[in-house]
Amino acid sequence: MAKRTAVLFFTFTLAMFFCALTIFRLSGGVQLAEAAAQQQTFDVTVASLRGTVYDSSLNALTGDGEAEYAAAAVPSIEAANALSRVLSPSEMKPVYTLLTAGRPFTLKLPKKISVPGIDVFSLKKRYADRQTAVHVLGYLDGSGNGAAGVEKAFDRQLSGNRGKITVSYPVDAMNRVLSRERRTVSDASALQNGGVVLTLDRSVQALAEQSAAKYLKKGAVVVLEVPSGKIRAMVSLPSFSPNRVASVLNSADSPLLNRATSAYSVGSVFKLAAAASALEYGISPDETYTCTGSIEVDGAAFHCFNGQSHGTENMKQAIANSCNTYFVHLMQKVPQADFLQMARKLGFGRSSPIAPGMSPDPGVLPDLNSLKVPRALANFSFGQGDLTATPLQVAAMVNAIASDGKFTQPYLYEGLVNDKKQFTERAGPQQGTRVMSEKTAGLLRDFMKASIDSGTSRKGKPSLTTAGAKTATAQTGKFVNGVETVESWFAGFCPYENPRYAVVVFAEGGDGGGATCGPVFRDLADGLYRLSAGS
Repeated sequence: MAKRTAVLFFTFTLAMFFCALTIFRLSGGVQLAEAAAQQQTFDVTVASLRGTVYDSSLNALTGDGEAEYAAAAVPSIEAANALSRVLSPSEMKPVYTLLTAGRPFTLKLPKKISVPGIDVFSLKKRYADRQTAVHVLGYLDGSGNGAAGVEKAFDRQLSGNRGKITVSYPVDAMNRVLSRERRTVSDASALQNGGVVLTLDRSVQALAEQSAAKYLKKGAVVVLEVPSGKIRAMVSLPSFSPNRVASVLNSADSPLLNRATSAYSVGSVFKLAAAASALEYGISPDETYTCTGSIEVDGAAFHCFNGQSHGTENMKQAIANSCNTYFVHLMQKVPQADFLQMARKLGFGRSSPIAPGMSPDPGVLPDLNSLKVPRALANFSFGQGDLTATPLQVAAMVNAIASDGKFTQPYLYEGLVNDKKQFTERAGPQQGTRVMSEKTAGLLRDFMKASIDSGTSRKGKPSLTTAGAKTATAQTGKFVNGVETVESWFAGFCPYENPRYAVVVFAEGGDGGGATCGPVFRDLADGLYRLSAGS
C-alpha cells in the first residue's frame, strides 16, 4: 500500500512537471525558437564492455556470466509507472531523482520490459558466479580496472577493446528530449571481441577444477603440455566469486591467493632433481644403500617417513619408496655445486614471467655456502630445509623429465586478437634447453613408473592410461594443536609411453602426497585420456 501511495504521489508530481514544461514551451515563443536553433544531441552510454579473455581455442573465458539488462530511459509518466513495477522501493528512490531531472538516463533492470521511451539491452555479466580459471583471470576493482591476474596484467589491452552501446537523443539547449522516436542507437559491443588469448584449454581447466574440488580444500593443480610448456590448466583452492570479492577479503583461508604460483616446502618430489644430478655426475643407477630407517649426519639423525626401514635399495627403488636416507647418502657423493646447478637449471629459485606482467614466486634455493654445512646438505638432498618452490616450478621439472631432458619455461600467453578474433600479436614458442641427457631423463621416467606401479604413488595410478609419478610429504615446522602441518605433493606425467601432460597436485596439509593428492592425479589422468580419445 505504501509503495502504491508513493508511486501515485510521484506520478502526480511528475505529471505536474511535464504540464508546466508544456506551458513553458507554448508560452515562451522566443525561448522556444532560440532552443530550437541550438538543437543538439544528448548521449547516454548504456554499456562499456571490456575486452575478452580467451583460451587457446578462442573459447571465451570472460563475458559468459548470467544475463543482465541495461536500459536508457527518457523521463515520462509511462516510464515512471513501468519502472516502479519492476524495481523495489529502495531501487526506485534514486530513479525518482533521475526522472525529475528531465534528462535521459541509464539504469540496470532485473528483466526486460517493453515501454515507449525505454530501450533495454540484454548483456552478459563479465564473470559467472562459479567462474572458471578465476585465479588466472583475476578480478576488477570498483572502477572497472584490472586488480589481479590477467585482468591486471593486460588492463591496458582489455580496456582498449571497450565495446560501447550509446543512445543519442535530439534535445534542446536545456537537454530536454525533443523526440524520443528520433533517438539513435550506436551499438559497438562487437569491439569487446578483441582481447587476450591464453594457453589454457577450457576443457582441461574444467576437468582439473572438478578433480581438485572433489578431494582438496586448500591446494593447487597445474597441467602443462609436454614438451611445449604451455599451461593448459591452473587451479587454486579455495575458489571465490569475482562478483563478490569483498566477501572473502578477510577470509582465513585466503581464497584470493593463487597457490599454483606461490612457494611452499617441497619435500620428496625434489629427489627427482637430486637423482638427475647424481646420474649426470656419473653415478650408476645401480648404486645401492641399506636403509635402516635413519641416517646420522654431523650428529643429527635424519629419518625416512614414519621411521620406515626400506632395506637395501638401488636408485629406482629409492625413488619408488621415497627413501630419505638413500638420498642423504647419495648426495654426499655429488659435488654440491653440481647438485645446486641442476636445481637451478630445472627452474628452482628463479622466476620467469608466464605472461607480460605476470611472474610467479621464485621460491627459495639455498646458496652454495649453506650447502657446505653437512646438515643443510642432508636436508636439501630430499627437498627439506630452506628450499621452497611453487607447484608451477615442480611441474616445469616434471616437464623436463617427460621431454627427454629439455627444460622449457612454462607460459600462459598466446597473443592478442582484434574484434574479428584475428591475431594482431603472437607470442613465440618457448625454446627448450637441454638440462640432462636423454638417458638420464629416460631413467627418471622409469623410476617414476615404478613409484606409481608399486611405490608411494600407487594411489594415483590411473585405470585408463599409463603414468609416472613422485609423491612428497614435506615438513613445514608449523604446528597446530601439537601436530606438525605438512605440505602434500603428487607430481607426474601421462601417458608413460608418449608423455603428453605434466601434472602437479599440491595440498596444504592433508595426509601425504599419495593419500591426499594421488586421487586427484588419477581422476585427472583418466579424464585427460578421455578428452584425448574424443578429440
